[in-house]
Amino acid sequence: MPHGDSLIRIADQIRELGFEGVDYLGTPEALDEFFTEEACRALGDHSRSIGLEPNVFVFQDASWNDACSEKREDSVRHFEKAAQAAKWIGCRIVSTLVPMPCGATPWKFNPAAPAIKQGYHMPADYCYQKDWDTLMDSYRKCLAIAKRYGLRMSVECFPYSMISTPHAMLQLLKDVDDPDFGIQLDTNHLIMQHIDPEWTIYMLGGKRIFNVHCKDSDAVSRNNIPAGCGITDYPAVIQALKNVGYDGNLSVELEFTDNPRRYNKQAMDHLKLCLAGEY
Repeated sequence: MPHGDSLIRIADQIRELGFEGVDYLGTPEALDEFFTEEACRALGDHSRSIGLEPNVFVFQDASWNDACSEKREDSVRHFEKAAQAAKWIGCRIVSTLVPMPCGATPWKFNPAAPAIKQGYHMPADYCYQKDWDTLMDSYRKCLAIAKRYGLRMSVECFPYSMISTPHAMLQLLKDVDDPDFGIQLDTNHLIMQHIDPEWTIYMLGGKRIFNVHCKDSDAVSRNNIPAGCGITDYPAVIQALKNVGYDGNLSVELEFTDNPRRYNKQAMDHLKLCLAGEY
């Protein structure tokens, strides 16, 4: 939540660009301090009044497999706050993040490489099965909360996380085994790992993809760039989504820019051309 800014004002700016839906997100701090019932209902009512339909509320936390049970329990408590905020706003889905393996420490590149790289060292006593079981237990608890609020739940699978590939996503869906639990798919996260998003869509199927983040990558050094500025074949991605029966949103996600109006509009215009078969 930028200091002195207003989500109401930002909603107006998003609608002025031509968007028809919006996702909101909150950190544990924001859920404690900002997303009150009054603020959430006002935000949802205003968004709908200007033709901007709330879709997903994203809980920005990834402590689901932390070795400390108190930290995991605190994350679950805040997830319930996120579900309540989503309900007050009028979102249909509450989402969260996939963590790194427990105990992993990042590699340090000195000097920094020109291409974006990511990796980590693992502790000598690392146990994958224990880590996976802890993660599944946390997600099942969160899903039960989401369902109590009448919401579906999705997870966003970051590169190099515990669930970064379509095969791991399929295992996750199999182990949780609930139609109200799905994937928030991100085209950039796949491309930057040299994984074909079109193939991933066919693997997962339209019923288990709950939302699609459309941001691009050049697969070498530039990620999180506007759709159409990288190598993602969005006509093929959109056709694959149609072929598998996906009926959710295409969300423009754009991070780390000093000109959000220009680049969000540019990404939306590219996707509209792809949807119309004109690109």
